[in-house]
Amino acid sequence: MKKIFYLFSFVVLGALVASCHLNDLPAFDDNDAFAAFPSASLKIAEDGGVLNIPVHITSLKGAATTVSYEFVNGSATQGVDFEDSANGTITFAAGESEKNIAVKIISHLGTFTGDRAFTVKLKSAGDVNMGASNTCSVTINDTDHPLAAILGTYTASSVADYWGDEYDFNVTLSKDASDVSKIWISNLDPYFASYGYTAPNYNYIYGVVNDDVTMITIPRLQAVGYESVVFNGLDDPDPDVAGAETDILIEIRDGGAKLVVVNAFGTYNAGDGFWSLYPGGLVLSK
Repeated sequence: MKKIFYLFSFVVLGALVASCHLNDLPAFDDNDAFAAFPSASLKIAEDGGVLNIPVHITSLKGAATTVSYEFVNGSATQGVDFEDSANGTITFAAGESEKNIAVKIISHLGTFTGDRAFTVKLKSAGDVNMGASNTCSVTINDTDHPLAAILGTYTASSVADYWGDEYDFNVTLSKDASDVSKIWISNLDPYFASYGYTAPNYNYIYGVVNDDVTMITIPRLQAVGYESVVFNGLDDPDPDVAGAETDILIEIRDGGAKLVVVNAFGTYNAGDGFWSLYPGGLVLSK
């Protein structure tokens, strides 16, 4: 009886092993291998030298292929603002998964041109498929912006609000994409910044700089996000005083090393009806 049981078990085990071979998954044959840009957009300063734009091949077996590409001019022009160092093709040997399109950036230091942009587009992926991410946009950042001296991050500490509370915080000024007289200011209100209410949802407003770069005027009543956080300039720290509102004025001192908010200002949160007030303005330093 034991012999019959062992014989039966052997037959069943053999059948199971055979069935495993029948149900093996088919090997990946790289029919789905593709070429694509891992990054949809890149940035480089105009004096950055060479920008390496990566192209990636997704292939389990390490397929070899030659990828061709082309440039599409935008506000940046090939031959004027950038040059191709790879002559329109890059070749992947078997097993290579990533190579770069090397683009030489032509510097225009000393001349304000504004940020310029162009696009790189894959034309052919050779022996693999074209991936969905087949374009990459490149921005060349101009370093000669007229307001370059005041752009960047400023720090302030031990600034008392209307109730005597003090804060350590940073304020960042960044350029506008199209208007050279406009700057964007993040986290000017330290109270909201201290609770994590920061740009871009809160605490992000614009100001206009005068021609001789000595004053920033921030138009009052700018709503800056969820729950209608509104910046307001005040001649009087009491928000209930009729006619007290004015624009927020910031003096630019020491060539942009220091910013001084010269009039009282406040921020109103319509969600809870709360004002944060700074009667004496603020002093910000780089």
